[in-house]
This record gives sequence, structure tokens and C-alpha cells, in this order.
Amino acid sequence: MSDLFAKLGIDWKLLLAQIVNFLILLWVLKRYAYGPIVRALEKRSKTIEQSLAQAKEIEAERAKLAAEQQVEMAKARTAAQQLLAAARQDAETFLTSAREQAKIEAAAVVTAASKEAQRMKDAIVAEAKQDLADLIVAGTEKMVRVKLDTVADRQLIDEALKEMK
Repeated sequence: MSDLFAKLGIDWKLLLAQIVNFLILLWVLKRYAYGPIVRALEKRSKTIEQSLAQAKEIEAERAKLAAEQQVEMAKARTAAQQLLAAARQDAETFLTSAREQAKIEAAAVVTAASKEAQRMKDAIVAEAKQDLADLIVAGTEKMVRVKLDTVADRQLIDEALKEMK
């Protein structure tokens, strides 16, 4: 074999030394460079995997919270619509009762005005009767030219009023 190496121009001692040097270099690199680099890469890979898993969990939680938010918003809308409906119902009830109260008060005012008008009418009629009686007495007095006593005047007036009715 040494003939073959010699014909090819290879020094077998030098080749053996280079192989030993290469193996030592390989062992040193594996021990001090390759191992830490591989461990750092594995650590980095695990960190990335954990970050991706956390990102997926966060995304899932965000989607869950968004769904819960939608449910809460729907509940809030429903509650707001119910409050609005109740407020409208209360307003309608209030308006109805206010209208009824206004009708009652208007009827009371009309009744009071009617009674007041009747009282004024009665007062005017009584005053007119009194004035008419005074005119009758004055006319009678002029005709008779004699003044009778007050009781007799009253009787004559009453008789004249009865005849007028």
C-alpha cells in the first residue's frame, strides 16, 4: 500500500497526522462549539415553540373574549330595549292618566262655571224682579197718587208678579 501512496504522491505519515489532527479538531469542535451551538439552537427552537403555543392560546382566548363580548353586547342591547319599552309604556300610562285627569278637571271647571252662571242668572233675575217691583210700585203710586203701607205694597207686587208669570 505504501507503493500505491508513493505513486500517488501521498506521504502516509503526513496523511495519518492530518487524520489525527482532523479527529482532534472534530472532537474539540463537537465538545466546545457544536454542542453549545446545538443546545442554543434547541433552546431557541423550544422558546419559539412555546411562544407559538402561547400565541395560539392568546388568540384562542381573544376569540373567546370577543364571543363573550358579543354575548354581553347582545344582553345589553336587549336590556336597553326592555328599558326603552318600559319607559314608553310608563309614558303612555302617564299620558293616559294625565288626559283623564284633565278631562275630570275640565268637567269640574265646566260644572263650576255652569253653577256660577246659574247663580248669576238667578241673581240677575232676582234683581230684575226687584227693579220691576219698584217700577210697578212707582207706576201704581203715580196712578193712585196715594202711597200704601209697605205690607200692602208687597202684596200688590207679589200679585202682579204672579199674574206676569
